[in-house]
Amino acid sequence: MKKDESSVTSLISAFSRAYHSQFDSSKIFDDYIAKELISKTEFNDIKENMVQGIQFFNKDIAQKFKEDTEEILKWITQIQLSPTPLARAAYCKKVLLHEMMLGLKQYVILGAGLDTFCFRHPEFKNTLEIFEIDHPATQEFKKKKLDEANLTIPSNLHFVPMDFAQKFTYQNLIDEGFDNKKLSLAF
Repeated sequence: MKKDESSVTSLISAFSRAYHSQFDSSKIFDDYIAKELISKTEFNDIKENMVQGIQFFNKDIAQKFKEDTEEILKWITQIQLSPTPLARAAYCKKVLLHEMMLGLKQYVILGAGLDTFCFRHPEFKNTLEIFEIDHPATQEFKKKKLDEANLTIPSNLHFVPMDFAQKFTYQNLIDEGFDNKKLSLAF
């Protein structure tokens, strides 16, 4: 990641979740809001780059579907791009919901990128504080995307700027209202 630039990974991960939500019939994890954070141009650019990179992923698939870009994209997203972020998101959600039954009050998302948890779960506005830790440039990029999508940042969402390439400090988290005496979960 370059200084003062948002994470490309955050955009590609959001693309992966949006594609899965829109086009896959069997849902592992339905992030129906991710598509709101990606412009049509960004979506198409990522799509085109993925399709053009099929030779890198699998030469046999490239040959098999050389005339069918939608099948190439489907293969790339389902086999290469989406499994890890979707499985991680589904697992985190399951653990989080279980822990909330046990009294969880704070959720810390490390490398949050364009995460949409708080927007998919407004019912937790008064019961769960959400702390998104990421690079300051990525957080500014996300805030811009949220504004463009007309999504209002809820009062229980806290942005904690931190460059993971530098020294990790809890002080930034505490400065944003994190209470180390409350039951918390971090992913």
